[in-house]
Amino acid sequence: MARTSTRLTSIKAMVLGSVLVIAGCAGVVVGKTPSTTFDVPISIQRAYDRTIAQAKYCLVTEDNFPLTAQMTADQQSASVNVRMSMTGTLLADIELNSVSADKTNVTVSMWGVSVWDQAAVNAMKAAIQFGLPSCTDYFPTISPPKGTRR
Repeated sequence: MARTSTRLTSIKAMVLGSVLVIAGCAGVVVGKTPSTTFDVPISIQRAYDRTIAQAKYCLVTEDNFPLTAQMTADQQSASVNVRMSMTGTLLADIELNSVSADKTNVTVSMWGVSVWDQAAVNAMKAAIQFGLPSCTDYFPTISPPKGTRR
């Protein structure tokens, strides 16, 4: 059974490697791949913890891609990255900057291929905002018109 599992993992790696070749191995390219920038009314430490939880939950995948997370000593900025094991291609890049003690500016950028797409950007944003890791953003983005009751 362990041999079958190892073989399946090897096959997945080959398939993903083929996708990388087809996609050009560019990884995250600022301005060209799915991304968003937003402010969240929480401390950078809290946003950082939520980012790591979300990345582990949805972006590392079953292939266990390396996750790198670091925060500056003064806790003014932090980054969380997920990279392709074989090539080092940047799959997800999340940059956090402290605006104040209870406000953080976040930029989420994804590769744009497979699970690292706009849906992953939206899910990461929701996870940071609401503190609930999920691979899908279930939270509404449009408020009802004023005076409308639900």
